[in-house]
Amino acid sequence: MSGFERRTITIDRRDQRAVLGGHVRQSRRVFVLLGVVVVLFAVAAGLSALDGSSSSVWGIAVGSVCLVVVLVALLIGNQALMVRRQLPLGAEFSLMVSDDTLDIDGPGGADRIRWRQLSDLTRIGGGVYVTIAPSNARLGLPGRLIGDDALAQAVESIRLADGVGGRADDIASASADASASADASARAHASVDVPASAVADAVPSAPALSASIVFAAGDQRVARAALLRRSGPLLAVFGVLGAVGITGLAAGATGILPRDTMGFSAVVVALAVVCLIVLVVAVSRAVRRTLALGTAQTLTLAPDALELTGPGGETRLLWSRLSGLRRAGGAVTVKTLPSRTTLLFVGRLIDDEMYAAIEQRIESAQRSGADSHRA
Repeated sequence: MSGFERRTITIDRRDQRAVLGGHVRQSRRVFVLLGVVVVLFAVAAGLSALDGSSSSVWGIAVGSVCLVVVLVALLIGNQALMVRRQLPLGAEFSLMVSDDTLDIDGPGGADRIRWRQLSDLTRIGGGVYVTIAPSNARLGLPGRLIGDDALAQAVESIRLADGVGGRADDIASASADASASADASARAHASVDVPASAVADAVPSAPALSASIVFAAGDQRVARAALLRRSGPLLAVFGVLGAVGITGLAAGATGILPRDTMGFSAVVVALAVVCLIVLVVAVSRAVRRTLALGTAQTLTLAPDALELTGPGGETRLLWSRLSGLRRAGGAVTVKTLPSRTTLLFVGRLIDDEMYAAIEQRIESAQRSGADSHRA
């Protein structure tokens, strides 16, 4: 296959609306879950109606409708915020379908994703959505960034990469990558994420530090704990819901509140438990897919960018696009600009020497950027 010409666009509001529309259309499971919530509240209303308390029934019905409306608004609002961060107005994006990879360049850096690492590429409305395996992470792009012929060729490349011949090529490529990283690495570390970026103009002559590791069960536990800590606000909300429901059940059973409130309280407790289980299961599945046991990844500190290489391809993010480097609980996090996405790395991938080097290069890039603005 011959590669297609690279296509470059400037993001406008139509692109943002098109990508958001596709994300909403793909959120069917969430809307089904919200429908289940409505059914649960309807059941609670029915239980309350058994004792003839029509006012309670109307209150529960109205409350359930309001809750679903709020949840839908929060879902769409969160997706809109994500789209605006990933596709900022006026930013330039380019895409090219090459023989071996899908190449995506944006304001934060560049991604070279191998075909075997893609499980799906589809056009929905005015957007194109890339699903990256094994994490099933989904990236939305404006549909005008890729033509129909290039899209068809990309889909065919994904299909061939999933075939017997594609798998054989992957094994050979993975072996070559592992040998190269073993020769180049002086230490063993561990990585846990995708893209990282940066620009260190102040240290162009600094040697490129490199670290690689094969993911183990301990890395998955560290990543899972870190992600759950970052989900603290959601866990707090679920805890408050559960506490309110349990209090209502106890008050109804003891006669402090009318007994017809017990059905509503039971639904609130069930909702809190279901949401908690869904969150924990989603985090665990994401960690197992992203940090698949036996998968090797390499992190390299180049003079101008932070580079991540793994079985799925290569990612380069400029130092000037990184900020907020932190180490906590066995994990290292850093934020990317302009999307303000937080990247998570297993702590043992980044030892003290590499952490200090990353911190220095981010600070140098920020100082260089500030100086250029003043000039």
